Amino acid sequence: MLETCYNCIVVTVSLRPSPISDENACFGVILKCDKAGFFSYRLAQQDEAVISRITNFFPRYGREKLLQIMEWAANDIEFTIENAPTNLGAFQNLIRPRENIIRYGSPSAVATDDPAAELDRQYDIYVVRR
Repeated sequence: MLETCYNCIVVTVSLRPSPISDENACFGVILKCDKAGFFSYRLAQQDEAVISRITNFFPRYGREKLLQIMEWAANDIEFTIENAPTNLGAFQNLIRPRENIIRYGSPSAVATDDPAAELDRQYDIYVVRR
């Protein structure tokens, strides 16, 4: 029996404090699979190891400020998820390049039969880096 395979888009979510430097720290991923009706994300808001790694790399931000930045990203992503069914450009608008400390990576494609499990797998690859 063949399983259903979905083509999905993966986008990383990073902290990039300086417009001059390419230094950044990935703290989340977004996964969007239109055919599966799946559009979700995972941020490191509860992952103390990732939070510590990022605050050690960018010490001026500290834990509280980093969590606030993650909350801003979560709010933007939630708004996009809520508006995506009626606004086809909402996702493209979210990930467009801009001068901001929150940066969204270039979209990449992944095929999966389980979008929710794939979201966790991509989080492990890009954020946890096990």
